[in-house]
Amino acid sequence: MDTPPPLVKRLRDHVRLAAACAFSAVAVLYAVLCIKLTATDMASDLVCSSGGCPRGLGALVLWALAAGLAAGVLWWSAVKGRGYRSAVGWTMAVVIALVALWPGWRGFSWLRGPHMDLFSYQAPEGAAAGKPLGSWAGDPATGFVIRARADGVTGYNGEGRHGWGLPAPTGGAVCAMSADTPSGTGLLTLATAEGACGNRLVAVDVTSGEQRWTKDIPKLVGRPSAGGSLAVTATADAVRAHDLATGAELWRSPLPARAVAMEVAAGPDRVLLLARTDKAVELFALDARTGAVAWRFPMPVGYESPRIVSASPAAAVGDGRLLAFDDAGRPRAESQAPYVPTTGAAAWLVVGDVLYAAVPEREKREVLAAFSLKDGRHLWTRAFDHDWRIRTLAADRTGRIAVVSEGGYTHLWHLDPHTGKPGGESTVLRRLRLGESFALYGTTFVNLDDDGRLPPIFDVAPAIGW
Repeated sequence: MDTPPPLVKRLRDHVRLAAACAFSAVAVLYAVLCIKLTATDMASDLVCSSGGCPRGLGALVLWALAAGLAAGVLWWSAVKGRGYRSAVGWTMAVVIALVALWPGWRGFSWLRGPHMDLFSYQAPEGAAAGKPLGSWAGDPATGFVIRARADGVTGYNGEGRHGWGLPAPTGGAVCAMSADTPSGTGLLTLATAEGACGNRLVAVDVTSGEQRWTKDIPKLVGRPSAGGSLAVTATADAVRAHDLATGAELWRSPLPARAVAMEVAAGPDRVLLLARTDKAVELFALDARTGAVAWRFPMPVGYESPRIVSASPAAAVGDGRLLAFDDAGRPRAESQAPYVPTTGAAAWLVVGDVLYAAVPEREKREVLAAFSLKDGRHLWTRAFDHDWRIRTLAADRTGRIAVVSEGGYTHLWHLDPHTGKPGGESTVLRRLRLGESFALYGTTFVNLDDDGRLPPIFDVAPAIGW
């Protein structure tokens, strides 16, 4: 049998020793990461079959075993060849082992997928703070967000600091806010010391916090609506429309006799009013220019109250069914499945002429469904692996649909609005103090719980480290 030259044998022994050290380092790294993931990232009451296992843990265990087995074989070969006696070999082996930790860590990061963690936050306000009512987004380029409470409205700049404040009137309160802010103008209804909640309508510039105009309107009902160029409110006896920019009253449409307004929504073409009459719960369509009633429709009523989805296109939900109306008030093809809930913590998002809604699936979990508001068609449904609850929906800056879902962990998804397909792997949101109700704007979360124990707003950023 040929004996290799001494130099070749030494090099071969050094390579075996270096490879043994490298695989040992990776095996130890993966073993430590497995212990970390199972000891700190897994809740004691969760199991892998229900989504409790940290993402990538199974593959990481296999990689750790494979690296340990390879290290054992190489150590046996290195000891047999007595390559461990060389100081040069040990020096080279230690250096290579340290270098091997980097690709090992990159492999772990790939298995784990994207994670985001708390980046900055506002200190909790305490139990004395007013009840949160909702939030608005300012200019997306600046990251400005606005949070409304019963005792005032606060704007936060892109760094999460107080940008402006608008306190409630002395002895009064903020009662409601519009869902949308067209042209950068949001609507608030306020109660003064002398009036019930509310009797004053205020238009606010969401960027500066300045009051653009104020109108005293007695007996306001529900939340105001800003749509197109209109600011629309319902009162005990009429629907009133003002110019969104100037506050000038444009028209006033009386309610039918003995009718009680429930909800109002404004759009560029029409105003929708949901009201309880002596006959039923009816949906009224008013001309956006004159306030004249264009059509009315008796809404189907089940154990859930009807709700308006959109004024333009005209759509509403009654008895769990989405109804999309033509210009004459005739319902188009009705969506057959799944049903659209209107009570509880139902998550809705309207973007253009599409409704995105969280709907239950066989009483096991919630899935996201998309519906056309033009004809009521069910467009697509998207389920989320191991997640049984959809917490909030938002439209991101790129036009995708951002979804926060919750199961064993909390995930952030970005979906194609046309197909519902995810644009890559979901992001795990780690150790975030989320309330039962919150809104998402980009990477900024706005908590809307009323106990005052949670940060009112906070930002997240990609997690660094393990």
